[in-house]
Amino acid sequence: MEYQKPHLPHDRQLELLSSRGLKYSDRAGALHTLRTIGYYRLSAYTHVMRRRASDDGDGESRDARLDEFVDGATLEAAVDLHNFDRLLRRTLLDGLAQVEIGLRARVAYELGRTDPFGHTARASLDDRACSKLTKDKDNREVAQFDRWLASYRRNVSDAKHETYVRHFLGKYEGELPIWAAVELLTFGNLLWLLQLLNSRDARRISQPLGFTDPTLLHRYLKALNVLRNHCAHNARVWNRKTTYPPAKPPVRHTPESIGHLRTCDRDRLYPLAALIAHLTTVMDETTNWPREFITVMRKFPQPLEMTAVTTMGFPDSWTNQPLWQHNPPPRATPRRDRLGD
Repeated sequence: MEYQKPHLPHDRQLELLSSRGLKYSDRAGALHTLRTIGYYRLSAYTHVMRRRASDDGDGESRDARLDEFVDGATLEAAVDLHNFDRLLRRTLLDGLAQVEIGLRARVAYELGRTDPFGHTARASLDDRACSKLTKDKDNREVAQFDRWLASYRRNVSDAKHETYVRHFLGKYEGELPIWAAVELLTFGNLLWLLQLLNSRDARRISQPLGFTDPTLLHRYLKALNVLRNHCAHNARVWNRKTTYPPAKPPVRHTPESIGHLRTCDRDRLYPLAALIAHLTTVMDETTNWPREFITVMRKFPQPLEMTAVTTMGFPDSWTNQPLWQHNPPPRATPRRDRLGD
């Protein structure tokens, strides 16, 4: 079907929304919203305010929406949701950065004591994982290790003007040890390398984090990587379904702190937030991220009686879970020697 909807000026966009029942209190403010946020982006937050379509037996989803808005739907409420979502993304991104940096440190440490250049040495990794066939960017069949190495070499080349990269390239025959190399890796690249580690190194990383099965940890981190990309690229996080829903936590292979996720809707945001809370606290006991996240969630505007339970999969009384009761000890302050001592 050819797309035939015409371009509409901002005032016509506002008229269209108003004709469908979306109220607003300030015309100038409403036009400013459409100019700065955009009609289509705003529709992600107004969609849940539209009337539901009934299932007429023709295959229409029960979640389908009509063009008309429910009574009480306002443009201001959609903007409140948009602004909350922005704050939510920032908070999640901070927690995900803590997880990513902590994971870098652990991969660098464990692989580094096996082989400082193990990320480029197939003999230091898991042979079965390295030999598994995949498709490269040209759709050619290659071994996982070969594809990983080609990607890593591109990362090095892209960062060749970085001071520390120039230092290693010039002094050590073009190779970076793993503790320097991890700083070049995206979260996705880091997970790729994690998947190639030999079983001993993989367990040394996963077990202190509470996961006896490294493959399970990798699956959870994969879901967090998608969330990270959504946050980093300013995609909607509120009321979004998870791309790679985390598996139901097995009793014997996952930490007790996330055991309550077995009864949660794993297609929604809450399980991912809980994983971030768990990982940040075990990686750094001084983190205050769980408390910061609770503070942000208390700012959810709850338009039209929407709640975190109904739109993001949060369980009732979720803040009472031990996971969210983390009380960080005070950070140690480095001693400053007085001049002249």
